[in-house]
Amino acid sequence: MRFTCEKSMLVTGLSITGRTVAQKSTLSVIEGIYCRAGHDLSLTGYNMETAITYSIEAEITEAGECVFPARLFGDIIRRLPEGPVTVTVDANYKVSIRAGYASFNISAESAEDYPELPDVDSGRAIRIPQNSLKELISGTIFAVSENTGRPIHTGVKFEIDDTSVSAIAVDGFRLARRTYHPEEPLNRNLSYVVPAQGLKEVEKILGEDGDVAFTLGNKHILYQIGCATIICRLLE
Repeated sequence: MRFTCEKSMLVTGLSITGRTVAQKSTLSVIEGIYCRAGHDLSLTGYNMETAITYSIEAEITEAGECVFPARLFGDIIRRLPEGPVTVTVDANYKVSIRAGYASFNISAESAEDYPELPDVDSGRAIRIPQNSLKELISGTIFAVSENTGRPIHTGVKFEIDDTSVSAIAVDGFRLARRTYHPEEPLNRNLSYVVPAQGLKEVEKILGEDGDVAFTLGNKHILYQIGCATIICRLLE
């Protein structure tokens, strides 16, 4: 595998996906960043509950995939000089990182044992402004319960109908509800609960401009925000 991309874009991708890399797991491979170079360059962090994939524009001269050690790879990229970074991974997963006058060599892992991301049903996505979803989350997530004895209260419930998208959180002492009214009918009728931890990652990525598209699956929800894709496990 060999690719070249701008340091700033790589740092952004590693910062975003690194938040969902597993810290300690019996499956050691998910403690790293999964990298795939194909039609584009994508980085993925996945802790078996929430996955973030970030796509980066890159010049790919040799396709491939591997798992980089998350902290080490991230620290090296951040210390590189500004400009293009070239990363080469050989058949033995020895990694060469070059940028300007700097050069580093580390080891990666095979991606063979990296778990597949959940397959979210390819239903019709719902699109709303990013700032509206951000307001729905920030206006309710503070009221989510931290008591794992009632897991359903550790998430935010979303109710969607033709004319509104509502978010509701409750912890047994307080209830917060926020509603967004779209300009066009949504023609949907949905109800689901997203864990607070996954929503916090969504909130961090959401901006002020553009739309967010989200698709509901049987057990997961997928958010598409610019170059980032987030998959969260739903609470039953």
